[in-house]
Amino acid sequence: MSASPTVVIAGAGIVGAVAAFVLSRAGAAVTVVEARPGPGEGVSAASFGWINAITFDPENDPALYGLRREAFGAWAALEQALGRPLPAHRQGSLFWGRSVAETIEARDQHSEAGSSYRILGQAEIAALLPQLASPPDAALFAPEEFALDVSATARLLLKAAEESGATLVTGTRVTGIESESGRVRAVRAGDLRLEADSLIVAAGTESGRILGPFVQDLGVTASPAALVTVTGNFPQTTCITDSPELEFRVPAPGLLLSAHGVPEGGDPEAALARRTLERVRQVLKETGNLKIRSVQIGQRPVPADGMPRVGPVASLAGAYAAVAHPGVILAPAIAATLCALVYDRPAGSGFQPVTL
Repeated sequence: MSASPTVVIAGAGIVGAVAAFVLSRAGAAVTVVEARPGPGEGVSAASFGWINAITFDPENDPALYGLRREAFGAWAALEQALGRPLPAHRQGSLFWGRSVAETIEARDQHSEAGSSYRILGQAEIAALLPQLASPPDAALFAPEEFALDVSATARLLLKAAEESGATLVTGTRVTGIESESGRVRAVRAGDLRLEADSLIVAAGTESGRILGPFVQDLGVTASPAALVTVTGNFPQTTCITDSPELEFRVPAPGLLLSAHGVPEGGDPEAALARRTLERVRQVLKETGNLKIRSVQIGQRPVPADGMPRVGPVASLAGAYAAVAHPGVILAPAIAATLCALVYDRPAGSGFQPVTL
């Protein structure tokens, strides 16, 4: 690979944006192609943005749990490289189960995996979240956890990438890949033909279509998730909270964000609006006149076996997939791995690429 490779990135969500920033700062000539009118307008716009390990059972996938724990430092390093603050909600997070025993069991599982979460009692929880109607008897507290405004972060990183020479093409779908002797030569996007040494496909659920001629089955399905924004009497910013009834955060006074799965049936937006208002009134007190500002539904790309699809395409040299859930948490590790692959260097991110 040349000292200044030419790289096309399909997708300007959070994974594509972080990759564009890292590669452009490394000296690559980067072009990002996004089908939507602007960056971060796909599933990134419906992301809760929580950088966390506290909600993940470490026994399910110890390696992925380790990457989640390392994400706090990886995002901090990325912010330092950017040289300006990321749009983030930094108040730590609280988690509790349906019983004290369930909360303690979660604490013990995390402790065995290397995380030290302190258990708070009811008085401490009420001090952190004074608007809770019924504070639980116990909760886990993770002071280092935070949440990103994912769309704003994608835009900020892509702007910085452009300042380093990258090009952003929006409102244009990738329609084809040209190859020669089994290697990427160019990418077709609308009326454009973009010559490339490397292609990174970070287009979420669209990635399978783009790589279809070269990867028989990417093994990624669409899993809908929703972000509901509510206005009301939320007088202060609070820590990110995951309770059995409601997952929420208050990034600014008067504004509450809540993450949800998407119910089946017709008119899911209306169902989500009703559910969120009911649960906010149940969990919080003195909320005033609640109104739904927006209900955003995004199609998360979820690998069928849970393993991220990040790595080289065996049948097309220079092509790489970059599809993972949770993409927001893993984005810095994915970007570092992709940069190492493009420059043919050992991957030092801890993220193990797979060959597709």
